[in-house]
Amino acid sequence: MHRISHYGVLICGLALCVTGVLAIMLRSGEAPRSPRPSESALRSPTAADLPARPDEIRAAGARLVSEKKCNYCHRLDPAEIPDHPQENCQSCHLRSNPPIHYHLAPPLSSIGARRPGAWLRRYLRYPYAVREHSPSRMPDMGLTDSEVEVSARYLELLANTDLAALNQSGPKREPQPDPARIEQGKALAARFTCTMCHSFDAIEAGWLSDPAILASNPGALFAPDLSQTWHRVRPGWLKGAILKPHQVMPWAGMPTNSSMSEADAELLAWYVMNCVPDVAPLKIKDAGAEVTVGYAQVQEIFTLRCLSCHYGPRPDPPMTASPQGGAGWQGTWGKPRQLSLESYEHVMAGALDDLGRRRAVVVPFAPNSPILMHLRGFKPPLMPYGRDPLPENELRIIENWVLSGARGPHRQGGITIHPPLEFEDK
Repeated sequence: MHRISHYGVLICGLALCVTGVLAIMLRSGEAPRSPRPSESALRSPTAADLPARPDEIRAAGARLVSEKKCNYCHRLDPAEIPDHPQENCQSCHLRSNPPIHYHLAPPLSSIGARRPGAWLRRYLRYPYAVREHSPSRMPDMGLTDSEVEVSARYLELLANTDLAALNQSGPKREPQPDPARIEQGKALAARFTCTMCHSFDAIEAGWLSDPAILASNPGALFAPDLSQTWHRVRPGWLKGAILKPHQVMPWAGMPTNSSMSEADAELLAWYVMNCVPDVAPLKIKDAGAEVTVGYAQVQEIFTLRCLSCHYGPRPDPPMTASPQGGAGWQGTWGKPRQLSLESYEHVMAGALDDLGRRRAVVVPFAPNSPILMHLRGFKPPLMPYGRDPLPENELRIIENWVLSGARGPHRQGGITIHPPLEFEDK
């Protein structure tokens, strides 16, 4: 009897072993199970997920720089010289004799102090040729809204300075600058040969008409047009860059003029901020009469080309409309953008970005205003979505309206929106 029970235990044990081996063999053919994603990975990122502490910003920014290969063109610090050319393209330029400073991408630590927060974030989303004659420019890296904010915060952290003070100090752009002072600044710019390399609105850079200047100073090719300087630099940064460029921006190759005084630099900084007048509104023919382009003409285009998608909720919509808003409001092909182009107030109220924050789509005077970049096809998706591009004459009207200040109608709801909505004004 005991022997039989022993045999039973042995048989049961063998059966369990065989079952276990078969189970292992069957599981070995399955794909390994991935770990269960966290709750934050299952949902779209929001503003609350952005790094806030300096150590978080530094880590996230450095990781993004590595992932996007920003270090191939940008050094971290002006004094940094990589050990090997493969680490940074600029190492070859800097090791040449004499060193080639021009057409180098600025070091990452120098960007935040120079570029206003709103401009910087818009440029990261919508890069364009600041140096219009340069054969190279920053490519569109396709950054998400989260990556744009991380990048901007990282660059501002690397600046290691009081950015608010740079915004508040320095020359301001004045609505009606003193004509006599403009002439003094113009004479000073000619005296210090600024216009040999730089264009100022109607004043064309000297090298464009005199090849000898470019032959003796190849870096002139990369000197930016200063017409848009007034909204792309922090006012408190400008005077120092003019007075001591070899210290403030050594990568640029801009020469230092030893005879320039602080008063000279201060006047030149004011002149750069104020010498270029606003773009004049376009004049078009309408029913045989000459009409100055204003928002009325822009709204006509929006109504004809854009309102089939870009309208907000309507309590009593027509048969062809949704009470919840159009595709450009609800986000039929993506996230809800809540962008309405039904009126000036709606246009200037902007749209929601991927983080759920409202952001400007029209930025007065900005050549990379978001609406222009999408209408021109410089940034996907091309608008109008799924349709042919706007006719060139309509594009010119909208473009001129934006570049001349995006002025609104005198009376429309009694609302004035100025300056434009750009929440990243840091």
